Amino acid sequence: MQKDKCQKNNKQKATPGNAAPIADRWLWIAIALVLFTVVAIYFKALSFDFLHTWDDNYYISGNSHIKNMGWINIKRFFTEFYVGNYHPLTMLMYAAEYKVAGDSALLFRLSNILLHMANTVLVFVVIRKIYTGNVLVALITAAFFGVHPMHVESVAWISERKDVLYAFFFLLSLIMYTNYLQTKRLNQIISALVFFLFSCLSKPAAVIIPLVMLLFDYYTNRKYEKKLLLEKIPFFVISILFGVIALFSQQDAVREIPSDIPFMQHIAIISFSFVSYLYKALLPVKLSAVYPYPTEGGSAPLIIYYISILLVLLILWGVWYSRKWGKDTVFGFLFFVITIILVLQFIPIGTASMAERYTYIPYIGLFFVAGRFFEFLQKNMTGKFSGYKIYLSLIFILGFIIFSIISGQRVKTWKNDDILFSDVIAKYPGCKLAYLNRGSYYYQVYASITDGSYNPEKDKYLKMALQDFDKAIAIDNNYCKAYSNRGLARYNLNDYKGAIQDLDKAIEINPDIAVQYYYRGNARKALHNYAGAIKDYDLAIKLDTLFIDAYNNRGSAKNITGDYRGAIGDFSMLIRLSPGNSIAYFNRGLNENAISDYKNAIKDFNKAIEIDTGFAMSYYHRGKAKYLSEDYEGAIWDFGAVIRRNPQDAVPYNQRGNARYQLKDYRGALEEYSKAIERHPQYTEAIYNRDMVLRILKNQ
Repeated sequence: MQKDKCQKNNKQKATPGNAAPIADRWLWIAIALVLFTVVAIYFKALSFDFLHTWDDNYYISGNSHIKNMGWINIKRFFTEFYVGNYHPLTMLMYAAEYKVAGDSALLFRLSNILLHMANTVLVFVVIRKIYTGNVLVALITAAFFGVHPMHVESVAWISERKDVLYAFFFLLSLIMYTNYLQTKRLNQIISALVFFLFSCLSKPAAVIIPLVMLLFDYYTNRKYEKKLLLEKIPFFVISILFGVIALFSQQDAVREIPSDIPFMQHIAIISFSFVSYLYKALLPVKLSAVYPYPTEGGSAPLIIYYISILLVLLILWGVWYSRKWGKDTVFGFLFFVITIILVLQFIPIGTASMAERYTYIPYIGLFFVAGRFFEFLQKNMTGKFSGYKIYLSLIFILGFIIFSIISGQRVKTWKNDDILFSDVIAKYPGCKLAYLNRGSYYYQVYASITDGSYNPEKDKYLKMALQDFDKAIAIDNNYCKAYSNRGLARYNLNDYKGAIQDLDKAIEINPDIAVQYYYRGNARKALHNYAGAIKDYDLAIKLDTLFIDAYNNRGSAKNITGDYRGAIGDFSMLIRLSPGNSIAYFNRGLNENAISDYKNAIKDFNKAIEIDTGFAMSYYHRGKAKYLSEDYEGAIWDFGAVIRRNPQDAVPYNQRGNARYQLKDYRGALEEYSKAIERHPQYTEAIYNRDMVLRILKNQ
């Protein structure tokens, strides 16, 4: 009878998904404590704002598409790339959150935390279904997943919503697949396919799910037969489709491949990254938002990278050898390899050799191995060693606590760009990207201080930005973005010639960036080189036909050079691109006034006033247009509107006096001219007009 019981238990362990309902109260308490710890770690992040220089601005705070969630923009989410990525479901979620929370980062951060908590529970469920032995294995896997410091980037960084969202659907897909392995019901594998599609729409990294499913087949002893492969054909079709989309979306990032890295050094870097991911799972030290290539100062000595090749071979041999004790280590390790292999820089993308966010799903495999190791030691601590079981448990609990403390401290570095990239610089002083981003943040702080009086704090930030851009250029003399940003900073210091020099260099390095021509055009315009400015705006618009600011500034430059009709064309295009832009209507009206097209000018000033009823200059110039088209009564009303908004301005009194003069209301005109002179005693035109009216009244 005892033998039958053992056979029954062994059979249960061999079949996934047959775990009895978990009724042990301690287990639910343990899961609740894990989730409470996750909340404690990330709670402080709820008060943080968006990052200003690293993707948050492109995805959310500076993205007009998510701020107007209509059908046109929803279509854009599914047909356009954002920051070199395709994740329409993630963008759709951002848009929905913006609809609720507006410019506040609170809801965006709360969503990341809630998704991470949900993922922690789903990890427990997946492991419990695939491995039905000691439930502590699933608990350990989920616990370390929830609090590990390498996962902070995926949760604390709003732009990594794609990580926690794709993982949510990724895990649901695997749960449905484990249900299918148990029941063989068609609806279960269809559900797995739907969740897989949602995961790919959240982040294309999900394309490896079919391989993970094959790994699950291996672990559960399924026979590799025709049916096993046929059932995964839809998964592979979706995987290939999103893989191709991902390659297209990453084309710009691939262009940043460091050209001075030879083949063997490239292999060494891949090996070093692979080993680093493994040891940081156990020892999460020297964590950083950016891990630069060894060609940048501050990285590990190059010899360490080459030694990593040997370490990888040794690790692979060890995993292969572990087969004699069972499939668990092979399963966990292969889960890690399969889910991280796409980001191991076999095709170098961007300027970093590795990233903490890439471990979000892969570490599940390593944590599973840790859980099985714990179970193995507990089972084998018998006899005189049985008393050591409590110490083993304490070691794992202590590890959980230490990881939680490190994560809590690590969250603080994501408070703002200054803290984040200063942390990178402290660890990798030769990281040019960190200097670029910190300098860009300082520049944005400078630009956000709008106090018109002298503000030494504002100047301090501009100078700090320049220092960081200088440092980035010193590290890489061909760093296009650093030259471009330094050019903008110099422009704001009124160093227009220096700005043009930097922008010339940026354009020489990469002539395909529209904004660089735009900035250079602004600098040339400030130096009164209007022909050169217009040429630069032409080039900017050629590269980006929807460049609103370039149309505006080119129209302004054409106005100065007397090309009023050309200016009207630019402001007309600006109005088509931004129909709610009151300044565009106002500027077009000014140029229509200049060619005596008063009828259309009045229409444009009417529209500008309709959009912005407090726009005093629109009333003033509409008054002038009405005056020149002999609508003196209308002109009087408009100049009165200007006076009501700014009663100390002398000019509208003089202009209203002129209109009254044309209506032969000489006493009214005299009163207006007198008021103008009262406000501006040296107002020559008003003095002349008053004297003229006095002569008329004297002769009556």
